Amino acid sequence: MNNDLDSALESAISINATEFTSKVWDVVIVGGGMVGATVALGLGQQGMSVLLLEKQAIDTSWQADSPYQVRVSALTRASEKILRNLGAWQGIESRRFHPFTAMHVWDEITPGEVHFSAADMGEPNLGYTVENDVIQNALWDQVEACDNITVLLNHRLESLRLENDQAWLTLEGVGELQTELLIGADGAMSQVREMAFIGLDTHDYEQCAVVGCVKTELSSEDTCWQRYTKDGPFAYLSMGGNVSSIAWYLPLEKMQWALALSDKDFAQEISKASDYRLGSVIEVAERGAFPLVRRHAEHYVKPNLALVGDAAHTIHPQAGQGVNLGLLDAAALIETVLEAKGQNKPWGRHSVLRKYERWRRGDNALVQRSMEAFDWLFKQDASLKVFVRKGLLPVANRLTPIKNWLMGQALNGREALPKLAKSVRFRKGE
Repeated sequence: MNNDLDSALESAISINATEFTSKVWDVVIVGGGMVGATVALGLGQQGMSVLLLEKQAIDTSWQADSPYQVRVSALTRASEKILRNLGAWQGIESRRFHPFTAMHVWDEITPGEVHFSAADMGEPNLGYTVENDVIQNALWDQVEACDNITVLLNHRLESLRLENDQAWLTLEGVGELQTELLIGADGAMSQVREMAFIGLDTHDYEQCAVVGCVKTELSSEDTCWQRYTKDGPFAYLSMGGNVSSIAWYLPLEKMQWALALSDKDFAQEISKASDYRLGSVIEVAERGAFPLVRRHAEHYVKPNLALVGDAAHTIHPQAGQGVNLGLLDAAALIETVLEAKGQNKPWGRHSVLRKYERWRRGDNALVQRSMEAFDWLFKQDASLKVFVRKGLLPVANRLTPIKNWLMGQALNGREALPKLAKSVRFRKGE
């Protein structure tokens, strides 16, 4: 959407507020990010009336020479299938993405290294690095094309109540809306979760992630490189050629230091953190940083309410699973709701939504704890852990069947996959 369209839409909304308050929406989704837009598409394309609430319009324009964005995701094969089946993958392909074919992991103070190769697994690649804005724009191309999705912008959520088998929410400047199912896709600081009085289990990693794109002397060779250092992991995510996205994990107290470095000093520090694996960094783009906190909602659902993505869970990002887990949440909730609708069951019923919660909460918790186990093992603060790593990495690299199985689990998903994450086309009525 452009600014003129945004203004026109807001003008229409202010005149026709009763259009939103006089009907019972099949689904209302708070948050139009990657996960929220995915849920909207999966339900709207199957004929459900969806109201999507977002803070501001998404600009879907794209230029081939646009600078690389700060935030990048490593999408799995399962995520690719979800986006492809919703028609959004084509929008990614027409913008910018890069398949990577190998991963290489090594440790700063032990000699062991582990190498994962798509060729060894009989796969064309191990995933795709895609800028978050590209994913978002491709999804919103489809949102704007779907007649069953209505977008409402810039209206703050004032209150929420769940009663009489409905969710009732009051929006500033609009009034009270009614829906059979309210979906909170409004991020880690979810207002929906707070208003629904859903508790949160949290753990502060006391780390931050510094992110951005850089250009190096040497090509990444379509490989994602990850080195464990005394401060935390450092990763190059291949964006093609000599361009990589970085994920540099540091103690939290170093976050402002990393952001305040000059471009020249930042390039030098990145080169050192990577052990000059791709030579020196010769150019840096915009950078950003954020603290790392594990969050897990005590419940994903209540009657007529469900949480997805970061509203339900956040994870240590060192394996790049955050967005992928959120997309699997979206696909599982879509399938749960449509199955109930096809059986003429109320899709906001708690017993129906509990199927989604059982489907996804355990898998998300397993991945969260696995990432914490890696973080604990590779923190270089104990001689025993160093001893274990010295033996573990070389052995892991030689156990090719187990190594490939683990990579296959990460690439294609661990639990029973939702239909949208399979290769079959998910069509209306299936």
